[in-house]
Amino acid sequence: MRKDELLKYLEIIGLELEKAGLQGEVIITGGAAMCLVHSARDATKDIDALYKPKSEIHALAEKIADEHGLPRNWLNDGVKGFMDGNVETVEFMRTGNLKISAVTPEYLLAMKLMSSRVEGQDYDDIKFLLRKLNIHTIEDAVSVIKRFFPLSRVLPKTGYVIEQVLDELRSG
Repeated sequence: MRKDELLKYLEIIGLELEKAGLQGEVIITGGAAMCLVHSARDATKDIDALYKPKSEIHALAEKIADEHGLPRNWLNDGVKGFMDGNVETVEFMRTGNLKISAVTPEYLLAMKLMSSRVEGQDYDDIKFLLRKLNIHTIEDAVSVIKRFFPLSRVLPKTGYVIEQVLDELRSG
């Protein structure tokens, strides 16, 4: 989904919540944050998010999926298992009765480095975030991870991924 489509579907949720007299909040992460907030890419396959009220927003998302031919999980909370209690967010926008926040670039980088997936878009996302945050050393990258996650949970491959990305950034 392109940025304009993501915004349109979130706006529908906000308007529907308003009609129902409910307040809602969505905290976007992953590719949706990279696309919507950071303009790092043109599209994403879904919105990984935390949201409330959960059952109402979930029902609205399924209705939107049916009406617009989207996958039923276009808005999903599968990321909840990867997020710790010290999530750092910034408000992105409000539409209708929906507040849309995003995890900070630092938290997003920490999440991406915790998974250290080198396939797909994640590798480019890591590169983008390291550049955006002006991180030039492995130590600085690890210090971002430590702000949000215990180092005991960091995968051994994370250091190699950081080193590889930093080498690429240095060489051009």
